[in-house]
Amino acid sequence: MSFLKNLFGRGKLDGDALAQSREISDYAQIELLGYFETPRKLHEDRDQRQWERALPRPYVEQIDLLTKQGWLSFSGNIYRLTDVGKPFLATYRARQEEEKRIAIAAVHRVLAGKDSSEALAIRRAYEDRQPLGKAEWTGPDPQMSHSSLTRRILFLDHWLVEGLSKETLDWLKLYAADQHLWGAHWRLTADEIPAAVRDELATDKLDAVEAAYWRAYSLGLYVDNQETWQRCKGGDHVRRIEIIGPDDDHTCMPCKIHRGQQYLVTRVPELPHKNCKSPFGCRCEYQPVLESYADITE
Repeated sequence: MSFLKNLFGRGKLDGDALAQSREISDYAQIELLGYFETPRKLHEDRDQRQWERALPRPYVEQIDLLTKQGWLSFSGNIYRLTDVGKPFLATYRARQEEEKRIAIAAVHRVLAGKDSSEALAIRRAYEDRQPLGKAEWTGPDPQMSHSSLTRRILFLDHWLVEGLSKETLDWLKLYAADQHLWGAHWRLTADEIPAAVRDELATDKLDAVEAAYWRAYSLGLYVDNQETWQRCKGGDHVRRIEIIGPDDDHTCMPCKIHRGQQYLVTRVPELPHKNCKSPFGCRCEYQPVLESYADITE
C-alpha cells in the first residue's frame, strides 16, 4: 500500500502541513517558496547546492514540483509566488515570527541572569532550526568569543555609562546585550521602555526610543572595537588599523577627521571619540588593515 501511495500520490503537497511541520525538509519547501515573493530568477548553482542540504529533493525538481502545485508561476526565467501559494507562506511566516519572539524572550531571560553562554546556545539552537542554518534578521555566524564579549557589556564600567541611575544602567546594559548576542539591532516601542528610563535617556535631540537605541548601540560597538584592537595588538599579521564609520548629516567633525585614516596599532586613537558631538554618539569602528606577505616580511 505504501508503494502505491508513493507511486500515485507523489507530487501532491499539503501546504498547511508543510508550513506547520517540525521537519526542516518539510518547511524548507515553504521557505524556498517565500524567496519568490519578489519575482526573480532561480538561485545560482552554489546557492542551489546549499538549499539541497535542507530540501527533500534536488533544487530543480523542487522548483518543478512547486510549480506543478500552482504555488509558483514563471515567465521566461522569472519565477513568482502565486495567490495559491500565499496562504501557506503566511502560515509559515506567522509561525516563524512566534518562534523568533520565543527565542528572543528566552535569551533575554538568561542574559538577565548574566549567563551569556546559555544565551548563545539558545541563539545557535534557534538558527539551527532555520532551513539554511541562518535567520535573515540575525548577524553573522558568532565566533567562539561572542558570548564572552556580550558578557562584557553586562559588567561594563566606562565613561559611556557614567551618570546613569542603577535602574537605567541595568536596563540599558541588558538591552545592549540582547542585541549584541543576536548580532542585530532593533528599536523598542516606548511602552517597552520603563517610564523612569525613558525620562532619563530622552534628550532635546532624541526621544526615548532613539536615545535608548543609540546608547545600546554604543555599548555593543565599544566591546567589539576593544576586541578588534586587542586581537590586532596581540598578533603579528596586522600593523595598522583604519578607522571607518558613516559620513552623514549626523557625523561630527572629530569623527570626520579620523574617518578613513590609518594608524599603527599602538597609536590608533581610542574609540569612541570622547569629544564626539553626534546626537547618536560615536559610530566609528576599527578595521584591521590586512598586510601582504611582502609587507609583513619587510
